[in-house]
Amino acid sequence: MSAGEAILNLLFPPKCAFCGALMEEPADGLCPACRSSLPYPSGKGELRTVGGFPCAVALRYEAMVRQGVHALKFHDHPQRARVFARYLAQASAEQFPGGFDTVTFVPVSLWRNYRRGYDQAQLLAEEAAKLWGVSAVPVLRKIRNNRPQSTVKTSAERRANVLDAYTVPHPELAKGRRFLLIDDVLTTGSTMAACARCLMDAGAESVVCAVLAGAEK
Repeated sequence: MSAGEAILNLLFPPKCAFCGALMEEPADGLCPACRSSLPYPSGKGELRTVGGFPCAVALRYEAMVRQGVHALKFHDHPQRARVFARYLAQASAEQFPGGFDTVTFVPVSLWRNYRRGYDQAQLLAEEAAKLWGVSAVPVLRKIRNNRPQSTVKTSAERRANVLDAYTVPHPELAKGRRFLLIDDVLTTGSTMAACARCLMDAGAESVVCAVLAGAEK
């Protein structure tokens, strides 16, 4: 550890990316308790289907994973995306080896991006893409500031809530590409499916999806 890093750790003690506990040794960004009890799906990663598109799920959306995602999305901790992206990238590589050539993400609205200061799915996509030595490409745009999906109760209402909410403003960025579409959390899959269909309608060759965490089915 450099002298500068040591000073930063004194001023801003490193915390676990998931539970937020203070850590003496930052290492991989996880405290020992979280490292030993992360809620992996069956095996290390799970494959679901959303609207006909395959979706890799890295972790279950419970316990410390929910806590970490909330810190990323709602409590101004964008740096946690770097740790989370490792799990997302691993699940994607395991489920879709050679199955994509372009990484993109489910965007938030311009208003929410402004209020939050960043787009959490974009951060996850960018950090995951770095691990493969590529760049995440912003292809989709959210054009309707709909209600948060977490506040919508039924699957039918969720599908209606994202109807015509996304577009591909520059179809030439999608044409002929095989996409990995990234988001933070999968619940019913309505948002992911809507974005995947937008990419296909814009001329994508194929779309596979990946999320950090999946809610219980």
